[in-house]
Amino acid sequence: MTVLLDLDLILNNLINELGPSVYFILVTSENGVVIRSYINEDEFNKASISLNVSQLYELAEETTESIGLHSPDFNIIHSDNYYILSIKILEKLIILLTEDQVKVKDVFNIINQSVQPS
Repeated sequence: MTVLLDLDLILNNLINELGPSVYFILVTSENGVVIRSYINEDEFNKASISLNVSQLYELAEETTESIGLHSPDFNIIHSDNYYILSIKILEKLIILLTEDQVKVKDVFNIINQSVQPS
């Protein structure tokens, strides 16, 4: 069974479900190239964010492989009252900046419901 990752559907569903609690969403390739984006505030540099998060993923993959674990599928960074969630799915990274009141489980449910069988 193959699945289709409908990036526009994922972006729209995250925006609609999370509303003003989400500040930005970036969908990037594994090497940091921005494919889709939504930015609620004008002060974010999406290219810099995606490159830094993709480098963070590389470091996490190298670290986990060096100690014999599988590569991570997601990272959560908490700072002040915010989460930066980065989720790796089908060779893409989905990066969100949200308020920390958002339930991480809800983000995963929204993304899972947006993945379509082909």
